[in-house]
Amino acid sequence: MTELPSLASERFRGEPEWLSRLRVKFLELYRAMPPETSELYVRHYEAPELVEDKLYSMLTDGAEADVPSEFKHVKDDEEHPTAVYVGGKLAHLHLPAELLRKNVEVLTIEEALKRHEPFMRELLNRTLNSRYLDKYSSLVHALLTSGTFMKIPKSTGLNKPLRIIYIFNKPSEAFFSKTVVVAEPMSSASVVEELHGLPGSAGCVVGQHVELVLDESSSIRHGVLQNLGHDHTYLANRISLIGRNSSAMVVGSLIGGGMSKVRVDSVMAGDGSSVNDLELVFGDGDQKMDLTANLHHVGYGTQGKEVSKGVVKEKARVIFKGMITIEKKAKNTNAYLAKHAMIMSPEARAYAIPSLEIETDEVKATHSASVSQIDPDQIYYLMTRGIPYEEARKMLALAFFEPVVSMIDLDEVRWGLRSLLESKWGGAVSELFEEPEVTVSSLFGTHYKYRYGK
Repeated sequence: MTELPSLASERFRGEPEWLSRLRVKFLELYRAMPPETSELYVRHYEAPELVEDKLYSMLTDGAEADVPSEFKHVKDDEEHPTAVYVGGKLAHLHLPAELLRKNVEVLTIEEALKRHEPFMRELLNRTLNSRYLDKYSSLVHALLTSGTFMKIPKSTGLNKPLRIIYIFNKPSEAFFSKTVVVAEPMSSASVVEELHGLPGSAGCVVGQHVELVLDESSSIRHGVLQNLGHDHTYLANRISLIGRNSSAMVVGSLIGGGMSKVRVDSVMAGDGSSVNDLELVFGDGDQKMDLTANLHHVGYGTQGKEVSKGVVKEKARVIFKGMITIEKKAKNTNAYLAKHAMIMSPEARAYAIPSLEIETDEVKATHSASVSQIDPDQIYYLMTRGIPYEEARKMLALAFFEPVVSMIDLDEVRWGLRSLLESKWGGAVSELFEEPEVTVSSLFGTHYKYRYGK
């Protein structure tokens, strides 16, 4: 049987034999699978340049690390459940006493593999054989170094979101994480994940796999705020497995990263299940962003909505892809898929490719796509009102995003996105948007107010 290379074996020494065998199988799949698995997109994809042997030497060593001063306010936050990883090592974990009394679990993946071994073993085996597995999610599981497990007990609702923050402050590290959120029947929770590349962290490779498992009549809201440096590589897969009469809102953002390849699969397996997936992308410089967001309707009477919006300027390139699949038993389904991009510079590029695959009748499925240049008449109008040229462009880009941002019903994600989008233009973040008693600074302190990258 194939074995893990010696450098990787040394990093994962002491693990159960079954986990080592799974790592080998995932690695074999990574080597065998093409960068793009769908025949529809074989001419439209971006592939990160990864050297396998180099990745092994870059794997984070798990050495102890302190929370950087820029994130001290997160460590001091007693209200939210929080997990902070610095360079791949858990640096801070806080679970309020109220959640402990409710038997809510927030564990590292290492702890979950021990405490919930049968469940985690089944989950990883299911992932190995999943039709949603691709080349890069195989790599993440082969070299998994860390992550977070959350379980919400039956009939339990959480008022505050779990915040998971990944901070990269050293150069040339490879970090691969898995987030697992399990919502038991009639439970609800919110999770916000943030990824930040600090100055001095050039050349990092970040792999992320998120799996949301919703039992009957449960709900999860999940958001990812990706704020990495322009010289980082970002690989991400997010899968929602939605049970009967359950609902998920998932929000993704691609703001940083030099090369980002992301796939989102929302699987409405249970009858009456629903999902609302919102994706925002803002590329500048030489950034390349490849985003695939799919809706899979399996159960009867499911409701799915996916909206992707992107702005590209300078020499950035973004590819939006996605498919609605409606299986034979998924009658009375309502599905909507939208991909829209705005190009702000002559050398920027954007592509939008939505698709449909319907195997039954008595359904409603709609898709739309558009790629357009920024409207010079709108810029001229704003400039005649005394607004400088760059500020006018900025206002139009933020206005393009706002209809989607305003749909996000999780304050932490909505305001984090507004701050990141505005700060992309450089300079200080102003309060362009107002909501009662909610501001950027009150939720996040200062760490969203700078951009590291170009």
